[in-house]
Amino acid sequence: MNSGVRRLWGWLVDFSLPVCMAGTLLSVIAGGELGLWIARPALLLYLAVQWRRQRGMASGLLLVGLVTALAVLFLHDDPLPLLVHALDRFCFFATFVSALGLLRIPAMRSPLVRQAGQVLIRQKPAWRYPTLFLGSAIFGMIVNIGVLNMFGAMVQRSNSLRAAGGNPTLQKVRERRMIIAILRGYGMVPLVSPLSITLAVILSSMPQLNWMDIVPLVFPTAAIVFLIGWSLDWLTRPRNLQAPARESASNMPLLYFCLLAAAVTLAVFAVHLIFDLRLPLAVLVACPISAFTWLAMQRRRLHGGTGSRRAVVMIGRHARLIFGSYRGEVAVLGGSAFFGALLTPLIDSHALASALLAVGLHGFAAAMLFAAVIIVLSQLGLNPIVSVTLIASLFPDTHAIGLEPAVLATTFMTAWAISMLVSPFTASMMILAELVGRSPYAIAWLWNGSLFAILVPVMAAWLWLIEWIV
Repeated sequence: MNSGVRRLWGWLVDFSLPVCMAGTLLSVIAGGELGLWIARPALLLYLAVQWRRQRGMASGLLLVGLVTALAVLFLHDDPLPLLVHALDRFCFFATFVSALGLLRIPAMRSPLVRQAGQVLIRQKPAWRYPTLFLGSAIFGMIVNIGVLNMFGAMVQRSNSLRAAGGNPTLQKVRERRMIIAILRGYGMVPLVSPLSITLAVILSSMPQLNWMDIVPLVFPTAAIVFLIGWSLDWLTRPRNLQAPARESASNMPLLYFCLLAAAVTLAVFAVHLIFDLRLPLAVLVACPISAFTWLAMQRRRLHGGTGSRRAVVMIGRHARLIFGSYRGEVAVLGGSAFFGALLTPLIDSHALASALLAVGLHGFAAAMLFAAVIIVLSQLGLNPIVSVTLIASLFPDTHAIGLEPAVLATTFMTAWAISMLVSPFTASMMILAELVGRSPYAIAWLWNGSLFAILVPVMAAWLWLIEWIV
């Protein structure tokens, strides 16, 4: 292999995922098949190159998808359109994950993000839970799972034995309360964020819905979870431990970050309205532009000029590391969508709906069954991405099981959020467990067990009320 061919191969390896993103965006903006024919081979190349570095569920889902694709190829009468449609779904979700991931690049390099995080960590004990809960939810919209690494590290640094006045008991209590608040706030991202993967999965499976149909239902749901969690934190607070006084700090960095998060969100809605794109498609366009603009402003601040050229150079130099780090998320989310798209046509959804109706599982009962399946499977290590994608794809017409689409979507999002709080197998749980040196089972089942025990009946009653009203 001569040097020119090696350079071309190296470029294809480094930029296969960006090429997939560009092709998908071209198909979204211009329509037609050209963009998709660019995206499809680029995605397959990316998956092949990253295969050796995949772990656990990611490689398992890819294998399941491959076996299902082979079964469809040999057993289906007309397999090609079905396989192409499933691959296009894979390309869409790979692009969605990567578009959100690009925001992490400037966020993790931003002094503003670090300063705003420090403001949250330094709050008084009485206000630490609500500020960390809301802060991790807001940060999670932009930084995604990176907020757990960032906040978890800040908790470790700020909660030293010296900061706790030399009291190891106080140190452990503060660590537990802060970690719980961070985890619970991040767990609300599926409910409140218009940029969340959860919303993209649900809206792509239920095209009759838009975000504004769900907002009146999911925002009060998140508020209920917040109030129950805050009440538990208050009731279980240590009453005989006095924390040392801290100097007050300016809240301006936190305000500036909230404005930044609002600007990114508004950019998504601007694309949504101007180009008449569905919200998940608007995320594909707005988030990369927002990420590049933010990164260019950082480069300009450091070296002068517009910063655009330096931003391009930085992404180009680190492309293999940047886009390679998305391999797991691309495989899990895209693989789930691929598998769901192949499986759905093979299952008679009308017959399945009739079977559920025959045994009395319709309306509220069906919603509770789906929520239970999602939460139980998360306890066995199956990411909610998989279960929600499959269940949502099986019932494109939710009226067949006696449910309004918005009610079923709220059920999915609520079960997804609860799974993130109580499953020891989620990436978020494992990250926090490693940071604080605790077992993920202890955080999921012991630290959050009381919240789960209260949430289950409360959420069941809330969903029953929603189903009755809607």
